[in-house]
Amino acid sequence: MNAVLQPGGAAEVEQQRRAVRLNPRDANAHALLGVTLLRHRQVEDGAASLVRALELNPKLRGLHGVLGAAYAELQRDDDAVDCYRQALRFQDDAADLHQGLANGLLRLGRASEAEASARRAVELAPGSVPALLGLAAALHRQNRPEDTAGVLRQVVTLDPTQIDAHYDLGDQLFRLHRYEEAIDCYRAVTAAHPDHVRALRHMGLSHRGLRQHAAAADCLERALAQAPDDVNLLTDLGGARQAQGRLVEATALLRRALERDPVNEHALRALAHTCFTLGEWKEALALSRRLLEVAPSPDTHSMMLFILSHCCLDPDELTREHFAYGERWETPLRAHWQPHLNERDPQRPIRVGIVSADLYNHAVTRFIAPVIEALRDSTHVQLHIYYNNTVDDAMSRHLRAQVASWRPIYEVDDDTVASQIRTDGIDVLIDLSGHSALNRLPLFARRPAPVQATWTGYAGTTGMEAMDYVLCDQFLVPDKRYDNQFKEQIVRLPLGAPFLPEGDAPDVNPLPALANGYLTFGSFHRASKLSRDVIAQWARLLHAVPDAKMLLGGLQDGIDDNLVGWFEQEGIGRERLLLRPRAPIGEYLRQHYEVDVCLCPFPYTGSTTIGHALWMGVPTLATVGATNPSHASVCFMAHLGLSTFITEDEDTYVKLGTFLAQNTQALAAMRASMRERFVNSVLGYPGVASAGIELALRRMWQHWCSGAAPVPLRVRLGDLAPEQSTEQSSEEVQG
Repeated sequence: MNAVLQPGGAAEVEQQRRAVRLNPRDANAHALLGVTLLRHRQVEDGAASLVRALELNPKLRGLHGVLGAAYAELQRDDDAVDCYRQALRFQDDAADLHQGLANGLLRLGRASEAEASARRAVELAPGSVPALLGLAAALHRQNRPEDTAGVLRQVVTLDPTQIDAHYDLGDQLFRLHRYEEAIDCYRAVTAAHPDHVRALRHMGLSHRGLRQHAAAADCLERALAQAPDDVNLLTDLGGARQAQGRLVEATALLRRALERDPVNEHALRALAHTCFTLGEWKEALALSRRLLEVAPSPDTHSMMLFILSHCCLDPDELTREHFAYGERWETPLRAHWQPHLNERDPQRPIRVGIVSADLYNHAVTRFIAPVIEALRDSTHVQLHIYYNNTVDDAMSRHLRAQVASWRPIYEVDDDTVASQIRTDGIDVLIDLSGHSALNRLPLFARRPAPVQATWTGYAGTTGMEAMDYVLCDQFLVPDKRYDNQFKEQIVRLPLGAPFLPEGDAPDVNPLPALANGYLTFGSFHRASKLSRDVIAQWARLLHAVPDAKMLLGGLQDGIDDNLVGWFEQEGIGRERLLLRPRAPIGEYLRQHYEVDVCLCPFPYTGSTTIGHALWMGVPTLATVGATNPSHASVCFMAHLGLSTFITEDEDTYVKLGTFLAQNTQALAAMRASMRERFVNSVLGYPGVASAGIELALRRMWQHWCSGAAPVPLRVRLGDLAPEQSTEQSSEEVQG
């Protein structure tokens, strides 16, 4: 690291060298030579001269700090740290020495030690930007974004021209999900440097965090203009276009990203999601399998299983693939399972933990919220929430007020959460996600609670031995029909979960077929549940009822083109299709005014969509198959006494649709009485679901207290009578 001497420098250095030659034992001469060499960028030689000076006279204390700076420049950080420590023995009030020591310790990866020195430097020079930046670096290395952001705020307040500090502050705020503040920081960067790619990218990602998808896309487009081949930017912009519903553009961007990097994890994930949304299941499944090869993790495995459950008609394959999840990700953890010290009292109040990412204004809360509300004042169970999300809205705040504790766990690792669950004394831990997005199944694989169960968030098994039970509606898993598709023991309930209708739903209108003179079938299911096979079945029905029309609701850009194309391939022209865009809840419900009978996709059927349709007076015609996800549609219809709308045979399905088209008066009468039928069924009594869940939890807990292995259980409607004892009867345990 010795530089070429500048004119005049050589003479000065030579003068000092001459002094050393004349007095080779003179420490001061060596010191002066060392300082001169350093000044002229002869760092290695300068450091050697300073070392010699200190060898001759260790009392030249002022040289330690100078030598420390030289060693730092030479990247000899251990030596630099030693020199700074020696210097500080005599000059503890020197801010630059503390700062130098902090920097050396940081380079050695000793951030916590560096923090102490950096804080001392700031204490001695509170207005020093370099000292504050050193402290910020020490805090950042310790993964303390809140503290780091506080120090960086001081920096930009003292010196607003510190553009890098604005950017770094934005990054810390982004990590803290304080997206609006982060955007302000990135704007300060782009105001000075309009083409700052990283600031533009992270500004876009911050807008995405605020669900401001158009603003996100604008920032990412500006960044991509500066770096058109950047795979991350292509992927980010593809995700923003996807969120805007501009799926064709999203697909093109993501394909460009994969052309440049065929194994890019984020591009594979995003394109798989986009293809899935478009109903292109075959490609989505292939991409998700490739993703699992490229980036194996429980999360990517769950994504593949979620897609597979929407398209797999083979129950053996679907079951085998789900069980493989447990073998791959749970097996390594089983050896570390620890005994549970919970008090084995079968009659005491049970501490129940619920793990979910969907406890906000989400479809899941339409089923879960009434149960949580009903159990709020229970003397038998106490609810504790472990919330795996950052969304905070009116629903999440409402639910938070209903439970004993609410712990955010989105950024907390599984081992830490598992330890917390044990500390909280949770007796029964319930999963509400299965293999859907943001699940925490690896947490359950650590078995933090004595009894563990999954409920309502996923149509199928988790595939894990650590999941003792699956809580099911009696109509979701009929006796012995799908039992071998579950790793868990099945707990059949009189009502798996209630449905919370929209409070401001419009009134039910007369059957539109009476005025139209023809029947209108409809679907409001998300397009990711549709496929060419589904459209082929619906087209066959439309051929059998040649004057009928088909309304397709909830559409996005790109999806309508796909579906129209698939119908045309099956001989159904565009003129028979009524396309309706995705809409706010009130408008979405009014779209049912145009529909006489809804159709259900397969093999992954609906729940929320069927519930909304029934509330609007519209029954759903559905087929069920060999895999359990196909049976979800049965629950609503069976509870309302409409099982005749469900069939296992496509020929019968077509005959049923034809029959309905010929009996519009019966449909009209059914429509007019549907809400009464709804509220008079168990679906209209959330107390049935909450009482059933409460009794099931008690029986599961009693079983653990007895030391027995989990077995199938059943709660019958008659068991919920007030006089019914919670003692286990001979009929409660099945085979």
